Amino acid sequence: MAKDLLYTRLVVLKPLSWQLALVMLLVALVPLAAAGFLTLNLLEQSAREQVHSHQRQLGQAAAAMVRNYIREAQNRLKLIATRLPQGKDPGEIGRQLDRQMDPPGLFLEIGLVDVEGKPEVVAQSQQLEYNAVLSKNSPGNRSFNPRLNQQVILWDNAMGNIDVPLKGGEFVSDTLDIVQNVPALPISVPGPGKRVLTGNLDFRPVTGMLTTIAGDTRINLLLEDVQQHHVAWVEKDVPEPSSANLVDIRTKVPVGLGNLSITVSQWEHHALESLHEARRRAYAWFGLAAVTALGLATLTARRIVRPIETLSRAAHQIAGGDLAARSGIRRDDEIGQLARAFDQMAGSVQELDQMKGEFVAHVSHELRTPLTSAKATLANVQEGIGGKESLGRVQEDLDRLIRMVNELLDIARIEAGLQLAKQPTDLGHLVQSAAESLRPLARVELRISGKGDTLALDPPRVQQIVVNLVDNALKYARSRVDVVIQGREVRVSDDGPGVPAEHRERIFEKFSRVETGPKPPGAGLGLSIARKLAQLHGATLTCEGNTFVLRF
Repeated sequence: MAKDLLYTRLVVLKPLSWQLALVMLLVALVPLAAAGFLTLNLLEQSAREQVHSHQRQLGQAAAAMVRNYIREAQNRLKLIATRLPQGKDPGEIGRQLDRQMDPPGLFLEIGLVDVEGKPEVVAQSQQLEYNAVLSKNSPGNRSFNPRLNQQVILWDNAMGNIDVPLKGGEFVSDTLDIVQNVPALPISVPGPGKRVLTGNLDFRPVTGMLTTIAGDTRINLLLEDVQQHHVAWVEKDVPEPSSANLVDIRTKVPVGLGNLSITVSQWEHHALESLHEARRRAYAWFGLAAVTALGLATLTARRIVRPIETLSRAAHQIAGGDLAARSGIRRDDEIGQLARAFDQMAGSVQELDQMKGEFVAHVSHELRTPLTSAKATLANVQEGIGGKESLGRVQEDLDRLIRMVNELLDIARIEAGLQLAKQPTDLGHLVQSAAESLRPLARVELRISGKGDTLALDPPRVQQIVVNLVDNALKYARSRVDVVIQGREVRVSDDGPGVPAEHRERIFEKFSRVETGPKPPGAGLGLSIARKLAQLHGATLTCEGNTFVLRF
C-alpha cells in the first residue's frame, strides 16, 4: 500500500501526469460548468419572470382597486350634481353640498363653479380638517373667498377641470394636489345649467387599499402621478441599515385613469432568495464534483503513465541489445493495444536481427562457394593442372558472383524507394522481347503466345520481372515453358515439380528456395525482386503451383 502511494506521488509530480490530469479535469468540468451556468441563468430568468408576473398581478389588482375608487367618486359626484337645485341661491347650494359631505367620506372638498363668463365658485363645502390645512398653508393656486370664508381655487376656462365638463365629459387630473401630506385628486363633472361640479377626492384611504393588496408579502407598492409625486405607498420590504449596493426588481402598472401608475418593487436578494440558495448549493456541489474529478483524473493519469513507463523501460532494454525484452502488459484498452503492438514490434526487430544474421551467413556462404571454387581452379591452373576449360569454370563462378551482387543492389535500390520511369508500353511486345532474350539459354521448349494491352509501365523493370520469371521456369521445367499474354495479365508456366501450396508465399522472400529436386543455381533473390517491382507498378505477382501470374 505504501509503495503504491509513493508511486502515485511520483507519478502525479511528472509533467505528463499533470497534463493528463488537467485535460481530464477540464474535459469533465468545463461541460459541467457550462451546463450549470446555463441552467442557473435559465433559472434566474425564470425566477425573474415569475417575480415580474407576480408583481404585475399585484399591480393590476391595486390599479383596479384605485380605478374603482376613482370611478366610485365620479359616480358619487355625478349623483350630487343631479340633486343640486337649479336656482342661483348660493346659500341653498352650499347647504346642499354640506349635507352631501356629511358624514365625511370620499371627498375633501366639493365646489360648484359658474362658468358663464369668468369662472366663479358659487358654493363650496370642505371637510374641517382639510379647511384647516388649506388655511394654514395657503396654496399658490388658491385665494381666500370672504363670502365663503374658505380657500378657493383660482379657476380658468382653459383648465381641464372646467373645459372637459363643459363639453360633456368627466375630468380626472393627471396630478394630485398635495397640501401638508394630504393628497387630493381633482375631478369634475357637468353640473346643473352652465356650471361645473368639482371635487377633491381624498387619496389617503388608498394607502390602506395598497396595504390590503400587499398582505403579508415582502413587497413595496407605490402610487405616483404624472409628475412622480408619491401619492400613496406601502413599504414591507425594508433593507437592513447595514445593507449597501442593493438592487431592486420593479414592475410599473398604469391605473388607467388620470395618468396614475402603481410601481411594485422588491429587493432582489429577497425576491430571488430561493434562487440564491439554489446557486449556493450548486457551487457547493460543483466544488465537490471538482474535487472528485481531480481525484479520478489523478488515478486515471497514474493508470495511463505507469504502463508508459513500463514501455519506456522495455524500449531502453531493447536499445541496450536485449532484443528479447517485452512489456508484459496485459490490458484490453488502447494502452493494451499499444503494448501488444510494441511487443509485436520488438518481436519483429528480434526476427529481423535473426534474419540479418541469417542473411549475412547466407550471403557469406553464397559468396564463399564460387570464390573458393575459383581460387581452387586458379591454383590448379598455376600448378599446370587444367586448361581453358578450368578458366571457363572460373568465368562461370565470376558470372554467378556478379549476378548475385547485381541482385543485392536491385533489392537495396527497391527498398530505398526506386522511382519508376513509366511510359505507354505495349505489354505483349515487351514480354515477348524479354522472353525471347532467354531462348538461347533454354534447354527446353519455350513457347510465347497472346497479345497485351498498352499500359503505363517502366519497360526495363517490367522486362526484369519477366526475365526473372522465365529464367526461374527454365531452371525447373522438364520439357517446356509457356508464356501467355492476355490483355493486362502475363502467365508463365512450366511442367516442373511445381511449388507446394504451403510454400507459395515464402518463395517470394529473400534467399528463399523450395527444394523440389536438384538444387538450382542462384541465391534465391529473383522472385523477391520480381514481386517488389510488380508492387511498385501497382500489380500483383502470385504463384499457382506450376504457374506464376502477373496482373497489372
